Amino acid sequence: MKRQELIDAAIQVIQEDGIHQLSLAKIAEKVGITKPAIFYHFKNKQDLMMALTYFTVGEYEQTIAEEFEKIPEDDALRHVHAFLRGNLRQLNDSELIKVHAASIEVLVSNQEATEVWRDVYNRELEKMTPEIGALRADLLSVALDGMWYGAMCGVWDAGRAEAVIRYLGQLVQE
Repeated sequence: MKRQELIDAAIQVIQEDGIHQLSLAKIAEKVGITKPAIFYHFKNKQDLMMALTYFTVGEYEQTIAEEFEKIPEDDALRHVHAFLRGNLRQLNDSELIKVHAASIEVLVSNQEATEVWRDVYNRELEKMTPEIGALRADLLSVALDGMWYGAMCGVWDAGRAEAVIRYLGQLVQE
């Protein structure tokens, strides 16, 4: 049994039953182990929820970093383009959207998780602000947050994201 299998099971339980129905017993049942076996990997449910948060943040930041490496070093908006392309890649990944949706449920019920995501948000703003200014960086962040929310709620067609992200890229270059 690996930590990641337990995190994946927690994501499945949250998606199926919601965060308020999440229990270590349900996670153990999902992966076919006893509840006490979970404690080999996690101190408690809170520890598992933070692992889920860090997993989601890691996936998010890794995707943006991969996109950043693809962009030429002389691109004056390298961080902005990486942010837009990385988010587009993730918005087109239905499984990753489900992971983020589960993470959001943790986020709204856990102050520590909120602080982790706040740090991610601030780091992205700090990277983009020198390239496009604080107001435009905020605009991009809020617009992408809206697309993420819509995708997680099933009301946003991720196919439209490419055109919107391309337009946002044009806006910030003006």
